[in-house]
Amino acid sequence: MTPFAVFLRTLVRTSALFLGVTLVFLSPFPRPYAPPASWAAVEVRAPRTQHTIQELAEQLHAADPAVRARAACDLRERGDNAAAAIEALIALLPDAAPLERSVCRQNWWRWNPDDPTTPGEQAASALVAIGSRAFEPLVGALKHQSWIARRNAVWALGALDDVRAVEAIVPVMKDRETPVREQAAWALGALDDPSAVPAVISGLKDPGARVRRQSAWAAGALDDHRAVDALIGVLRDHDRAVREQAAWALGAIGDNRAVESLLPLLKDPEPPVRRQAAWAIGALSREEESKEAQVR
Repeated sequence: MTPFAVFLRTLVRTSALFLGVTLVFLSPFPRPYAPPASWAAVEVRAPRTQHTIQELAEQLHAADPAVRARAACDLRERGDNAAAAIEALIALLPDAAPLERSVCRQNWWRWNPDDPTTPGEQAASALVAIGSRAFEPLVGALKHQSWIARRNAVWALGALDDVRAVEAIVPVMKDRETPVREQAAWALGALDDPSAVPAVISGLKDPGARVRRQSAWAAGALDDHRAVDALIGVLRDHDRAVREQAAWALGAIGDNRAVESLLPLLKDPEPPVRRQAAWAIGALSREEESKEAQVR
């Protein structure tokens, strides 16, 4: 792999796992849903009374959704010491009660600090903080009857960055709910394992435009040449965001077979698509120049 390709791959992985965005600012979660563990803390308030893990686990069942969310936030801060609360946190995953982000001690955000959160999202974040002991319970939650729980679980498995999750997430790409499939595509890209490539390619043909867009991002994040032909095919997608994301992915993968197909996008009616196509063509040109320099 050339130095330029290594740089792109590093940038892709960093954007996927820490910024929660792609190079064209595509969020891994459909708004208004946002992955808690990809936020950054911007406000620390006075610490509340310290509760035991058992007390916090009991608060996850409180009638007030704000109490449930705060308990999940506090458990997240305990990390793997909160493992005793895994079962209660799993039970909270389908909780979609909307709350302001200020419900927690710290104000967490990605781009818009005013986006709402839910107890279920905070539970997913806490499970990620607990780590590997939450892995099997999260895999089990992929079969939950609530699609919100399945979406939270698949995000958490992607954020855990354990490639064992790929086998469990691949079938989720056929979930009956579009937001769950979209989240699964993000998770497969974030996990960065080549065994996910066939499922991501399949996602490029999904009936949901948001799933196709996220699958295009995942293909670029996986950086696998097997996806190039399928990505070239979706450059003609009727959805502007899908074309834009596919152009980015082709530039990130660095396969010069894509250049001829990218050229027509320089005349696309949508400015974001034209800009992304120009970037991709430039990236592919630099990749080729780097290869030629190495040969010399």
